[in-house]
Amino acid sequence: MIKKYFLFLTIVVSACQAPKKNHDFTFYKWSLDESYYLKYNSTDTLYIINAFPFEQTAYTILTIEEKENIQSSLDNISFPIEKDFSNSLLDDGLTYAFSLKNGKQSQQLKIHGNKGQKQFWLFGKSLEAIKDKHSYIKTNKKFDLSIIQKTEMPPVLFK
Repeated sequence: MIKKYFLFLTIVVSACQAPKKNHDFTFYKWSLDESYYLKYNSTDTLYIINAFPFEQTAYTILTIEEKENIQSSLDNISFPIEKDFSNSLLDDGLTYAFSLKNGKQSQQLKIHGNKGQKQFWLFGKSLEAIKDKHSYIKTNKKFDLSIIQKTEMPPVLFK
Protein backbone atom coordinates (compact mmCIF):
# COMPACT_ATOMS: atom_id res chain seq x y z
CA MET A 1 0.00 0.00 0.00
CA ILE A 2 2.81 2.43 0.87
CA LYS A 3 4.55 1.66 -2.44
CA LYS A 4 1.36 2.44 -4.38
CA TYR A 5 0.89 5.68 -2.47
CA PHE A 6 4.51 6.70 -3.11
CA LEU A 7 4.18 5.88 -6.83
CA PHE A 8 0.95 7.89 -7.05
CA LEU A 9 2.53 10.84 -5.24
CA THR A 10 5.57 10.74 -7.53
CA ILE A 11 3.38 10.80 -10.63
CA VAL A 12 1.29 13.70 -9.31
CA VAL A 13 4.34 15.78 -8.36
CA SER A 14 6.10 15.20 -11.68
CA ALA A 15 2.91 16.04 -13.59
CA CYS A 16 2.65 19.36 -11.74
CA GLN A 17 6.03 20.60 -12.93
CA ALA A 18 5.98 23.40 -15.46
CA PRO A 19 6.69 22.28 -19.01
CA LYS A 20 10.15 23.07 -20.31
CA LYS A 21 10.37 26.07 -22.58
CA ASN A 22 11.39 25.56 -26.17
CA HIS A 23 13.94 28.21 -27.03
CA ASP A 24 14.99 29.42 -30.44
CA PHE A 25 18.27 31.08 -29.53
CA THR A 26 20.96 32.68 -31.65
CA PHE A 27 24.26 33.97 -30.31
CA TYR A 28 26.56 36.13 -32.42
CA LYS A 29 30.20 36.94 -31.71
CA TRP A 30 32.07 39.61 -33.61
CA SER A 31 35.73 40.52 -33.21
CA LEU A 32 38.61 41.35 -35.51
CA ASP A 33 39.70 37.69 -35.33
CA GLU A 34 36.44 35.89 -35.96
CA SER A 35 32.74 36.26 -36.53
CA TYR A 36 30.24 33.45 -36.03
CA TYR A 37 26.73 32.53 -34.95
CA LEU A 38 25.72 29.74 -32.58
CA LYS A 39 22.19 28.42 -33.05
CA TYR A 40 20.44 26.46 -30.30
CA ASN A 41 16.81 25.30 -30.28
CA SER A 42 16.38 23.30 -27.04
CA THR A 43 17.74 20.07 -28.49
CA ASP A 44 21.14 18.48 -28.02
CA THR A 45 22.41 19.98 -31.29
CA LEU A 46 24.43 23.19 -31.48
CA TYR A 47 24.96 24.74 -34.90
CA ILE A 48 27.81 27.07 -35.75
CA ILE A 49 27.57 29.40 -38.71
CA ASN A 50 30.95 30.94 -39.42
CA ALA A 51 30.82 34.34 -41.06
CA PHE A 52 34.54 35.19 -40.92
CA PRO A 53 37.30 34.25 -41.74
CA PHE A 54 35.44 31.66 -43.89
CA GLU A 55 31.76 30.88 -44.38
CA GLN A 56 30.63 27.46 -43.22
CA THR A 57 27.75 25.84 -41.34
CA ALA A 58 28.39 22.87 -39.08
CA TYR A 59 26.94 21.17 -36.02
CA THR A 60 27.95 19.29 -32.91
CA ILE A 61 26.15 17.29 -30.25
CA LEU A 62 26.10 18.83 -26.78
CA THR A 63 26.64 16.83 -23.63
CA ILE A 64 23.67 16.57 -21.27
CA GLU A 65 25.40 18.97 -18.87
CA GLU A 66 26.08 21.56 -21.61
CA LYS A 67 22.48 21.37 -22.84
CA GLU A 68 21.12 21.76 -19.30
CA ASN A 69 23.45 24.71 -18.62
CA ILE A 70 22.34 26.52 -21.78
CA GLN A 71 18.68 25.68 -21.13
CA SER A 72 18.91 26.89 -17.53
CA SER A 73 20.62 30.12 -18.57
CA LEU A 74 17.94 30.81 -21.17
CA ASP A 75 15.16 29.99 -18.71
CA ASN A 76 16.54 32.42 -16.12
CA ILE A 77 18.20 35.23 -18.05
CA SER A 78 16.41 38.57 -18.05
CA PHE A 79 16.81 40.78 -21.09
CA PRO A 80 16.99 44.51 -20.35
CA ILE A 81 14.56 46.93 -21.98
CA GLU A 82 17.40 48.62 -23.86
CA LYS A 83 18.61 46.48 -26.75
CA ASP A 84 21.98 48.06 -27.52
CA PHE A 85 24.87 48.66 -25.13
CA SER A 86 27.56 50.17 -27.32
CA ASN A 87 28.61 53.60 -28.43
CA SER A 88 28.74 55.21 -31.84
CA LEU A 89 32.55 55.26 -31.79
CA LEU A 90 33.33 51.69 -32.71
CA ASP A 91 36.62 50.35 -31.52
CA ASP A 92 38.15 46.97 -32.13
CA GLY A 93 36.54 45.45 -29.05
CA LEU A 94 34.41 42.38 -28.72
CA THR A 95 30.70 42.31 -29.56
CA TYR A 96 28.11 39.77 -28.51
CA ALA A 97 24.54 39.76 -29.80
CA PHE A 98 21.76 37.57 -28.42
CA SER A 99 18.37 36.76 -29.91
CA LEU A 100 15.84 34.65 -28.03
CA LYS A 101 12.41 33.61 -29.29
CA ASN A 102 9.87 31.84 -27.09
CA GLY A 103 6.74 31.27 -29.07
CA LYS A 104 5.58 34.69 -30.26
CA GLN A 105 7.83 36.63 -27.88
CA SER A 106 11.21 37.80 -29.16
CA GLN A 107 14.07 39.56 -27.37
CA GLN A 108 17.39 40.87 -28.67
CA LEU A 109 20.46 42.43 -27.12
CA LYS A 110 23.82 43.69 -28.39
CA ILE A 111 26.72 44.39 -26.04
CA HIS A 112 30.08 45.81 -27.07
CA GLY A 113 33.27 47.02 -25.43
CA ASN A 114 32.45 45.83 -21.88
CA LYS A 115 29.18 47.77 -21.86
CA GLY A 116 25.98 46.06 -20.78
CA GLN A 117 25.00 43.61 -18.09
CA LYS A 118 27.66 41.32 -16.67
CA GLN A 119 25.37 38.26 -16.83
CA PHE A 120 25.36 38.51 -20.64
CA TRP A 121 29.15 38.84 -20.84
CA LEU A 122 29.48 35.74 -18.66
CA PHE A 123 26.88 33.86 -20.72
CA GLY A 124 28.73 34.80 -23.92
CA LYS A 125 32.03 33.56 -22.48
CA SER A 126 30.39 30.27 -21.44
CA LEU A 127 29.02 29.80 -24.96
CA GLU A 128 32.48 30.46 -26.40
CA ALA A 129 33.95 27.83 -24.06
CA ILE A 130 31.36 25.27 -25.17
CA LYS A 131 32.03 26.11 -28.83
CA ASP A 132 35.79 25.79 -28.44
CA LYS A 133 35.79 22.32 -26.90
CA HIS A 134 33.82 20.63 -29.69
CA SER A 135 34.64 19.43 -33.16
CA TYR A 136 32.00 20.05 -35.82
CA ILE A 137 30.45 18.21 -38.75
CA LYS A 138 29.70 20.26 -41.88
CA THR A 139 26.10 20.59 -42.99
CA ASN A 140 24.18 22.39 -45.74
CA LYS A 141 21.41 23.46 -43.36
CA LYS A 142 20.35 27.10 -43.79
CA PHE A 143 19.17 29.43 -41.03
CA ASP A 144 17.24 32.67 -41.03
CA LEU A 145 19.58 35.05 -39.24
CA SER A 146 17.75 38.22 -40.24
CA ILE A 147 16.59 39.06 -36.71
CA ILE A 148 20.06 39.05 -35.22
CA GLN A 149 21.70 40.58 -38.29
CA LYS A 150 19.77 43.77 -37.53
CA THR A 151 21.77 44.07 -34.31
CA GLU A 152 25.19 43.36 -35.79
CA MET A 153 28.04 45.79 -35.76
CA PRO A 154 28.62 47.84 -38.89
CA PRO A 155 32.06 47.45 -40.44
CA VAL A 156 34.89 49.21 -38.65
CA LEU A 157 36.26 52.04 -40.74
CA PHE A 158 39.98 52.62 -40.49
CA LYS A 159 41.29 56.13 -41.15
